[in-house]
Amino acid sequence: MYKIKHVTRTRIQQLEKNFSRMFWIKALLNVKIINVILTLFYIHRGLTVSQIFYLSIVWAICNLLFEIPSSYMADRWGRKKTMLLGVMFAIVGWILLLFGHNFFVFVLAIIFSALYFAMFSGTDEALIYDTDKELNIEKTSLKRLSHFSSAQNIFKIASPLIAVFIAKDLTDAQFLIVIMIDVIATVCSMVLILGLVEAHHYIDVEKQEAGIILDAFHLIRKNPLLIRGIFGKTVGFIAGFIIWRYHQEYLVNHIGLSVLYLGIAWSVNHALIFLSERFIIPHLYHIRRHAIDISNYFFFIMSLVALYVVLYIKNPIILVVIIMITFFAERIRWSFYSQFLNEFSNSFNRATTISLSNFLKSILDIPLLFVAAVLVHYNIVYPFFFSALLTMITILFFRVSHKPYASS
Repeated sequence: MYKIKHVTRTRIQQLEKNFSRMFWIKALLNVKIINVILTLFYIHRGLTVSQIFYLSIVWAICNLLFEIPSSYMADRWGRKKTMLLGVMFAIVGWILLLFGHNFFVFVLAIIFSALYFAMFSGTDEALIYDTDKELNIEKTSLKRLSHFSSAQNIFKIASPLIAVFIAKDLTDAQFLIVIMIDVIATVCSMVLILGLVEAHHYIDVEKQEAGIILDAFHLIRKNPLLIRGIFGKTVGFIAGFIIWRYHQEYLVNHIGLSVLYLGIAWSVNHALIFLSERFIIPHLYHIRRHAIDISNYFFFIMSLVALYVVLYIKNPIILVVIIMITFFAERIRWSFYSQFLNEFSNSFNRATTISLSNFLKSILDIPLLFVAAVLVHYNIVYPFFFSALLTMITILFFRVSHKPYASS
């Protein structure tokens, strides 16, 4: 059993339940059955592909405004309360999405969705890591974080198929049914959040008085390796996001892929990610630094292959397979990067430190997504070039395996 001091048996049992509850909270919040056809939904409601990218820029701006305050709230007010507030924002966002028929209503929906994301960003992982620490099992954090990360794919194994089956004709009524499923899943997650137990943050009074946010900024500033890790994770994510943001429109409306095949491809992709994060990545703890760089190289190679298929082969089946492998390559990096960030931060400012990386991501999102919006306006293929360029920057400038960790 766990080697725990000064913790009652009742509290141990309550804390242990956090892991399963957080797993299913993340799973329910990531049902997001609409995602497999979200771009097609926006197009159906009258938006252009460039406007869809602009919505993502609004998301980034909101994260700049909300990311650090929400995480400061999580460190000071509590992880549980912050996540509960986040779910309430998510429900408002879904309702606006249901009734939105123009760009400005969708902007409001994105703002509330960004508020939800900011409340959870870093907060969920911080609760798990601090629960591990209070139970004196923080050395297993990569395994725990990997299992937790896999939660967002467990329902997505089936949800893409459900989405394309319900919305096979891409009518408005079918889109509404799909969104209502997401609303119900979000409400269920709220019930589970109410049962969470707040783990101790182990706050150092002197450091707390010095300021949580300033300390986290100082932590990043004095660790060049941490900066490379943050930028490597961020630039790679944006590269994948650019293709994800409009691949549905390109595959279905431009080269004639069946929506059914798109749903099947996403189901297989999520199944592979779930199995990898559940059973393979936890056993790679000892090579986690090298695994980050290897996965980035894999992502870069697949980006080039996708670009080649877009330019010269143009077969929808081949392209959807290559794009799914590319998304898989980007996604498997996440657990390693999560452990990377957690190892650098202290319990009292963990949520803030993790969210500072998301804050920096939002800064990069604005210009990079604007470039993507402009490029897609001129030619729908151009963002593939841009994405490949970003993955190349990741492997050239943001490798982390050639130097040891420097943590404070």
